[in-house]
Amino acid sequence: MPRRSKDRVPDLGGFEDLLSEDACLDDDRMLDGLTTKQLGNVGEAIAALYLKERGYDILERNYRCHEGEADLIALDTVEGVIVLVEVKTRRVRHLDDDEYPEEAVNDKKRRRYRRIAANYLMDRFPVPAIRFDVVAVSVASGHLAGIRHMVGAFDWEAEP
Repeated sequence: MPRRSKDRVPDLGGFEDLLSEDACLDDDRMLDGLTTKQLGNVGEAIAALYLKERGYDILERNYRCHEGEADLIALDTVEGVIVLVEVKTRRVRHLDDDEYPEEAVNDKKRRRYRRIAANYLMDRFPVPAIRFDVVAVSVASGHLAGIRHMVGAFDWEAEP
């Protein structure tokens, strides 16, 4: 069973420099005005900062191979494992809404992540161990973000 933790990040202020140029937030622009891609970039920036604050080293962002893309690749310095992180971001009206962005990580996406991990192993051998985590970011008005981190959300074995 994956471990879960839930935290709130109080403000998006300061995340602008973590985003790419085309996804930058202007002070006068509301989150509702962001495209899906821009919102995803905000979520990835929040997830990266969240993981860094918890002792992870971010090794790569948007790792690409012919199988697809992993949002974040990090080193869990406590457990000594490489972590492929799928970040799912959603807009919500209130942080208490029953929105679960992580539900979008379906069997197809898990299979794709396993293939991406196999490519990463070939590219970066030797790798001590690999784990698959999901970070769900719910962004509400007022620049608040709710975060759920599913540690070991799935493994190498396909689900029945």
